[in-house]
Amino acid sequence: MPEATVIVTVHNAEKYLRECLDSVIGQTFSDIEILCMDGGSTDASPRILKEYAAKDNRVCIINDPNTSYGHKVNEGIRQAKGKYVSVLESDDMYDPDMLQRLYGIAEQYKADYVNGDYRNIFDIHGKRYQVLVKMYPEEDYGKLLESSKHPENMRQILRYWTGIFNREFLLKKDIRMNESPGASFQDMSFRFLISALADRAYHLEEPVYLYRVDNPGSSVYDPKKAVVIADEFDFLKRDLARREIKDPCIWRHFYTWKYNDFYGNLTRFSDEARTVLFERCYDEMEKDQEILVELFDEKLMSASIRDFLRKSKGEVWEDLEEIYRKVKEGEEKRYGFLENLGENETVIFGCGMRGRSSLTFFKMLGIEKQICCFTDNDKNLWGTRLDGYMVVPPSEAGRRYPDALFLIANKYHGDEIERQLMEMGIEETKIYRF
Repeated sequence: MPEATVIVTVHNAEKYLRECLDSVIGQTFSDIEILCMDGGSTDASPRILKEYAAKDNRVCIINDPNTSYGHKVNEGIRQAKGKYVSVLESDDMYDPDMLQRLYGIAEQYKADYVNGDYRNIFDIHGKRYQVLVKMYPEEDYGKLLESSKHPENMRQILRYWTGIFNREFLLKKDIRMNESPGASFQDMSFRFLISALADRAYHLEEPVYLYRVDNPGSSVYDPKKAVVIADEFDFLKRDLARREIKDPCIWRHFYTWKYNDFYGNLTRFSDEARTVLFERCYDEMEKDQEILVELFDEKLMSASIRDFLRKSKGEVWEDLEEIYRKVKEGEEKRYGFLENLGENETVIFGCGMRGRSSLTFFKMLGIEKQICCFTDNDKNLWGTRLDGYMVVPPSEAGRRYPDALFLIANKYHGDEIERQLMEMGIEETKIYRF
């Protein structure tokens, strides 16, 4: 029997599937089986799966015509032979030693689940960028967490695909995904129940998973999938009631998560999807208002619940629109810059908070070597160093690096700096703002 089972959910994933499967087959921990749950794919995915199964006897293809993502995960758990199970989405990848690291910790601490952090990945003009995502506060890493014994301090799993789960624990507690149609948000009840019912859990403060964020099939673009979030919380609510869970701490976690999740998605969904979810959110709030007032005092209430209860509907919409606008503007600016960056060197104009943030951005993407220097109009900074990078006068930066891109990292004087650079002879197409 294998020690671990990797459940790969597949549906028309030909563009990413080889890279995904290579990341599993190449794991440093080899005592695994790989269950590929094919959802009736109509592209080249079935052919690719057969190719890999012919090369590696650990690969098993399970043809499942049910297109529910939740059903595929549940069926994979049911058929798994491993002591631990892990779920991999077919457009993502594992780090080479992910399973080895998580398995070692799970065995050491006899944990119900162990997970790590992850990296967002995206490709621009054939160049791959990675951004580290830390999921938990510092105090939650590197120690055993016992949420079932201390529900008041329950820590919710934010991403399930970065972890391994003890299969016996999942079966004993009857923890399954909702088998609603499609492939959107069925993991919410799964994550909540694992978080609430686990006796022993561990968060590793290292990235172990590569999560693709440039797949155009993402649910954030589909208004029909937006309201599914609320349906999934209805499913979880019924499940908690079925289990006769009475602890007010668990229910406070449920409602906090529900409205935090609404708020978070309302700041990232596309226009039509955002409008549809917003209306559903207020329908939910009308039904939940009485229990929210009963469960929460001002101290325990999250900011999102407080806003939904205390502000007018119009005020909340304006707040969400402002956050959404800023998020989109930031994404577009950064993406536009990276589209043109290539292998070019970059001069960062600004040594204040925004300049340091831009340096962090470069480091997160692993491209800090493309920074050639900093520059600033403050003469007192000339000749000093910022995190090892020389700060030079603007005229010197322009003279020494005429072919570099210039990234303006200044909140209040961006227009003036742009004019200054153009007067220095820097082409407008080489000037960007952070």
